[in-house]
Amino acid sequence: MSTSRNTETSAMKIAKAEMVYAQDTGQHILLLGHEGHGVTELRTFEPIPLVAYIDNVDDAVRLCQEVSEKCAGIYIGVQPRPAHLFDLAPNCWRPARSKPSGNCACDNEIEYITAAFFDIDAISEKRRLGHPASEEELQRSLNVAQMLSNEDGLAFSSVICSSGNGNYVLAPIAPIPVDSDEIATKFKRFCEQLAQKVAGRVSGVKIDRVYNLSRVMRLMGTWNRKGHPAAGRPHRRAHSVTELPVGRSMALYYTILNTEVEQGHAAVGSLATGIHCDLKKLEHCEFIRWCCSNATEVSEPLWWAMITNLVHLEGGIELIHEISRLDRIRYDYADTQHKIQKAIDAGYRPVLCKTIVSEAMACPERCRFRCSQLNRCPARSPMYMAVSHAIYRR
Repeated sequence: MSTSRNTETSAMKIAKAEMVYAQDTGQHILLLGHEGHGVTELRTFEPIPLVAYIDNVDDAVRLCQEVSEKCAGIYIGVQPRPAHLFDLAPNCWRPARSKPSGNCACDNEIEYITAAFFDIDAISEKRRLGHPASEEELQRSLNVAQMLSNEDGLAFSSVICSSGNGNYVLAPIAPIPVDSDEIATKFKRFCEQLAQKVAGRVSGVKIDRVYNLSRVMRLMGTWNRKGHPAAGRPHRRAHSVTELPVGRSMALYYTILNTEVEQGHAAVGSLATGIHCDLKKLEHCEFIRWCCSNATEVSEPLWWAMITNLVHLEGGIELIHEISRLDRIRYDYADTQHKIQKAIDAGYRPVLCKTIVSEAMACPERCRFRCSQLNRCPARSPMYMAVSHAIYRR
């Protein structure tokens, strides 16, 4: 009887531990803030590359359990993935394929930034030989993670996580629409500048450059079986180390958008201006009509969205001024022209319709725009309703 009770107790302890790890997985997914901005990508790399796209926490936990004993680790996309990728592996594992017929997200497909991520590892001869980290090495990387998490912008807005071989600093951000290549450049530059503030303070520790938009990180609550275990160097579970932050940082949102980048990092592949079009077709766009009818209620983000959609069109600059001056209180020619020039110089692409109607564009003191044609209109942004030769279909 005693053995039976002991066995039952051990089983209960294991089950309780699994529940804790599943909770860690769920909290990690929720912390990344993908809901409403796309779907979540899961990946495995060894021994077989797999990919899955998930739209809920329960399926994520189930999928992790399916492969937990068969792979070296499970990873999660830091930024949300476009919703159309969901059909490539809908809440199920599929073999990962590379481009051009690939089913894994690429940098240029990312539409929102919802978190900043820093990967900190200790360097040693044992690690170079392929062994997991020791406790002393983990502590070294943790020391750097603590320094980084106390920097301006991350203090009280970030969480430290253990990957099993190192430590992460993860900071949730109010969603930033990726409307141009410049946004990705600003984000990368911001992360680099922050990491440079603590780099080199502790010897034998490195901060990896993991700032591209399609980056993945180890999923909390899952096993890290990377490397050959040895005495004092076991495989470990990834887990959160500090308390999760409350809310998503607006301070980081504005800091990233205001980050200065060198001229040599200017956006590439931007759209031309003066694109031949028929502006009368924009009369069928609910967003443009709404801007005209509700000029005093158009928020700053929505005004900017309108500018990015009209600035590239033939006659678009004049139309921007025409609509903007309908708000007689806020309209200023020089300020409007400055915004127009900024959109041109930085190569901003048109803000997408789904971004225009999202919470990211809402302001408490202004009305929020909603489009009744969102899922029926073939154009992904208002600009393409006026361009007869290249409608950007969904």
